[in-house]
Amino acid sequence: MRVIAGDFKGRKLLTPKGTDVRPTADRVKEAIFSMVQTEVSDSVCLDLFAGSGALGIEALSRGAVRVYFCDNASASIEALRQNLYTLKLDMQRAIIIAKDWRAALSMIEKCNLVFIDAPYNMCEHYPQILSKLANRRILEEGAYVVIERDASAGAYTLPAGFEKLLEKRYGSVGVDIITYVGDGDEND
Repeated sequence: MRVIAGDFKGRKLLTPKGTDVRPTADRVKEAIFSMVQTEVSDSVCLDLFAGSGALGIEALSRGAVRVYFCDNASASIEALRQNLYTLKLDMQRAIIIAKDWRAALSMIEKCNLVFIDAPYNMCEHYPQILSKLANRRILEEGAYVVIERDASAGAYTLPAGFEKLLEKRYGSVGVDIITYVGDGDEND
């Protein structure tokens, strides 16, 4: 696995040992970033279920200001820390939150780009995750949310305030690009 473009282009990334993590394939990562490329530069991102941090590191490489990396698996956190150390990433730009996703959401400022690459058996939790992102006021209005999922999993319902922009399939991997249109009463 490697960084595709930007400041760290071509740099290899470690992946956690074991079978609990399913790294995003380079071709899927390249497709994701071609779909959200205009949103990355100067963004504040959240890499939820970060694993090795490949999606968040790609965002930093392409000009994101800050990325919150959230995961609670010790093997993932260790690989992520090693990747950030190897790339000499400033811990003000790359913030690791080693907690369950629910607890992590209380520690994050407003974001305009979110990557959700949860374990594939969590598809039924996507509406709850999206609702919590909105209810905790983490998402800027117009924020993009990228969900990587099992393409064969059943559909999930988007909560109020979200619209699906794109749905793509890359073999067994599905990628959804969603935007947060807001709840209509935010005071920013």
